[in-house]
Amino acid sequence: MGEMPPTTPSPWPDLDSLLSPTLFTHLTTSRLPYPKQAPINFSNFGRDIFLADPFSALVKESAWPALLAISRYPLDKLPDLHERYLPAPSDHNYLEQCLGLLLLLDNLPRLLFKGIDARWTSAFFDYIAQTVVHSLIGLPEERRPDSWDIWRDRLGAGLDYWVAVRFWLGVVLVHSERQRDQKLGVVYTEETRKVVERESGISDPWGKKREVVLSDVTMFPQEYRLGPPQGEGVTKEEWAFWAGMLMDCHKPIIDRFGRYPWLNAIMGRASTEEEEEYIERIGHFAEAGEAVRARVRHDVDGGRWTPLGEDSL
Repeated sequence: MGEMPPTTPSPWPDLDSLLSPTLFTHLTTSRLPYPKQAPINFSNFGRDIFLADPFSALVKESAWPALLAISRYPLDKLPDLHERYLPAPSDHNYLEQCLGLLLLLDNLPRLLFKGIDARWTSAFFDYIAQTVVHSLIGLPEERRPDSWDIWRDRLGAGLDYWVAVRFWLGVVLVHSERQRDQKLGVVYTEETRKVVERESGISDPWGKKREVVLSDVTMFPQEYRLGPPQGEGVTKEEWAFWAGMLMDCHKPIIDRFGRYPWLNAIMGRASTEEEEEYIERIGHFAEAGEAVRARVRHDVDGGRWTPLGEDSL
């Protein structure tokens, strides 16, 4: 028997050990702790995203090491996370694994990163998450992990569960400051809307306000502050249509400014006079405070990053 050929060491041994199916499944089942076939209480679903945070405590211990490991690589030195760490689309676990990876890259930084660490959310992890989403939605329809037909036929999921899944994939697109992603986001929410309307026979009431949703630059901060539908009897249709509106009203902000002005402070960017007026108008929504702004500006001017975890751990 001949000798086995030598193996080449992985350039990402820490990522290989941390970005595991176990982690991705844990994130998905913790974020969506519902039977796939059963109705979801969408009042609680919205509360747990926008008004409370039971998720972080469940996953922080396992997620932080993975986030720290990813942060130690420059963007151009990271592997294709979708290609390397997700199973083949034919794998039974592929759909949940995709969602788990996106929750790690997009949702958890927003929940866990505080102070100067929030720079890592918008200026680093968002780019990785958006790259992954482009790979996923660029797949043929019969392989896309957000497809209603696939979730229904392969996993027996009901429309409630699929609506929840679509939300978590769609937010990645609207968090982007690139206009092409905003256009994709509008297409994405329209796809969701059509499926929900077809399956339920209920029309989206926000359709009558479409012109306002896609033109009002103050609508997103206003609606976000008002919060999701609450109370008894919030249906999947009510939630899906509200969430679609909330995603769509990101686009006019990028159309007007080419970026989210409230991110200028955490990204170390100077605001234009128009942006300063806008930030004042929306009550400094989601803007980093002056102390954090100064620290980020110091890092940006010096061409460096304060290591992830400085303010959050």
